[in-house]
Order: sequence, then C-alpha cells, then structure tokens
Amino acid sequence: MSNNDFDEKLVAKIKEAKIAPKPRWHFLLKNYVIWAVGVLALLIGAAAISVMIYLFKYNGWEIQEETHKTFWEFFLLTLPYFWIIFLGLFIFILYYNLQHTKRGYRYPVWFIISSSILSSVILGSLFFLAGWGEKIDNILGEQAPLYNTVINRHLDFWFNPDEGRLIGVISTKNDSQTFEIIDPSGDTWQIFARPQAGSLDSFHVNEPVDLIGRVIDDNQFQAEIIKEVRPGRRFFSRPRPRTSRPNLPPTRQFPDVTNTQN
Repeated sequence: MSNNDFDEKLVAKIKEAKIAPKPRWHFLLKNYVIWAVGVLALLIGAAAISVMIYLFKYNGWEIQEETHKTFWEFFLLTLPYFWIIFLGLFIFILYYNLQHTKRGYRYPVWFIISSSILSSVILGSLFFLAGWGEKIDNILGEQAPLYNTVINRHLDFWFNPDEGRLIGVISTKNDSQTFEIIDPSGDTWQIFARPQAGSLDSFHVNEPVDLIGRVIDDNQFQAEIIKEVRPGRRFFSRPRPRTSRPNLPPTRQFPDVTNTQN
C-alpha cells in the first residue's frame, strides 16, 4: 500500500468517525485544574501539620510519668492518628496531581513525595506560628462530631478516672483546695486537691482542667496534679449531656473559655 493510499484511508476514517482535534483551551484548563487541586492539597496538608504540631506541643509530656504509662504507651495512646491519615491522604492527592502535570512524569516517586512532605512541614510550621493550628483545633472542638474520640484523642485519654486521670470544666470553687468539675459525660465530681497540686488561684470557674490523682469515693477525686487544657478547650463549650443521676446540674452551655486567663 502506498503512502498516498494510507493517507487517504486515514483521512476517510477520521471524517467517518467525526474526529476533531481538541481546542488548546481544553489542555490549558486541565493543567490549571491539576495545579489548583495540587496547591489546595498542599495547603490542607500544611494545615494538618500545624494542628499536629499544636497537639504535640501541649500533649502533657512533662507529666507523662505521673500518668503511670511508659513513654511509648503514652505516645501511642495520644498519637493524633486522624491527622496522620488526613495528611497522608492529601500528600497522595498532591503526588497524583504533580505526576499528571506537563513535566511531572520526569521526576521519581521518592522525589515528589519527599518534596511534598517537606513543603507541607515548612508551610505547616509557619501556619502554627501564625496560630492557625490552635484556631483549627478550636473550630473542630466546638463543632466536629467524634472530636474527643477520633480527632483529638487527648481528651479521651485524660477521661479515665479509674486510671487516675480526670478532665472537666470547673463548675464551683469552694476554697483554694476544694472545687467541683463537670466531666465530658455530664457527671459532677468533687475534687480535693493535695497541697503539692498547687493553688487554684490561677484557675477560674468555667475553665477546663486535666487532673491526675485517684478516685477516693463515688464521684470524689483526690488531685495530685492540676493542669490547664489547651487542645480541646472549645470542646467544653458544647452543651453537656444530662445524665439520670438526680444530683447533677441540668444541661448547660459552657461559655467561651478560649480567652480565659491562666
């Protein structure tokens, strides 16, 4: 078959199938969308990094030994798994989009992934310094479902009275060593602070606190350490559930505690 016959048959097939070349703007739009999704994935990944830094910084490392957990137990029990998975998802989206850019195929997988992670860490650190990590945690703490069991496992870890850890909002201050808190389930606890726990003067009513100590009676807790709550503070701005116990206060809306002075 001659070249002319082949060309004629090819042209005939193109006309028969009504194949037309795509306009240039199609390719430009696709390229812009790929880059836009990639940049968005980078920003969201960086936001996840900023929250992770915030959670790690205020994880209570200084009192890890008092929780009666080894370092690795404490680390694994408070590790922000949600944010690690969330970050991994957006790193993959960023990698996928970079692979489909005009020259993305030229770069090896390890280079794209490591560059994506490094960029997220650098940008996320800047977001953290700007206070975005705390702001994101506050918004999620106030509104996100499953916040205390999935998004911020710090709160779930600290709410275990049988293991000597209790968390809640100060509802009443009787004196410098005795006060009451309402825990995340709505139960009221009477707290007796040991002298070494420090004075309550630096803590205020409606402020959430972490406690380390032991249960001494029904809904009575002896505190040896009192610590402010940072990640998850706004979780306590939600309405507390009302339980069937007759001595509990009614459901209430805790006021904004974000700007409470230490």
